Amino acid sequence: KQWYQRRVRGDWIKKYPSLLCRKMSTKPSRLLNPEEPRYLGRLVPGWGSYVVLQLSSLPDFKAGVSIHPSHSKMAMALEEDEEALLSGITCKQLFLSAGNDHENCQVGGLAEKVLSDKLVLESFPDMIHGWSTRGDLANPDVKHDVDRAVKLYLRFFEDNLL
Repeated sequence: KQWYQRRVRGDWIKKYPSLLCRKMSTKPSRLLNPEEPRYLGRLVPGWGSYVVLQLSSLPDFKAGVSIHPSHSKMAMALEEDEEALLSGITCKQLFLSAGNDHENCQVGGLAEKVLSDKLVLESFPDMIHGWSTRGDLANPDVKHDVDRAVKLYLRFFEDNLL
């Protein structure tokens, strides 16, 4: 826990309550034409999954994608209840989990139990956390899984936002 708090600057992030995530999320919707339907989605790697889950409880958000999600560790670092965070989600989620991501983000984990049919969970068991953003694309296995992930999240957004 201490390592992760230092790594994500736990003291800094504790200054910003989860309501800040929600307040920031209203800005994109103000840029849209109020006469047209608006559907927002968010894609993030790592600890950004914590923000995606917060935003996914808002009515304008229709889909969230978390690549190698770290919200479980963020919830621990912030001393928040992960189950409560997941329970507030009202829209579809796609988790693209690496083999060493937290057990709550794996098949049969807490996220799958709480979100049920709101969650599509794809496992990348041979990848390690961070593979999509800092993996070596010269490695054919990494490139294959990055390409697979891109196809999955584009299709997910097509299915849930359009």
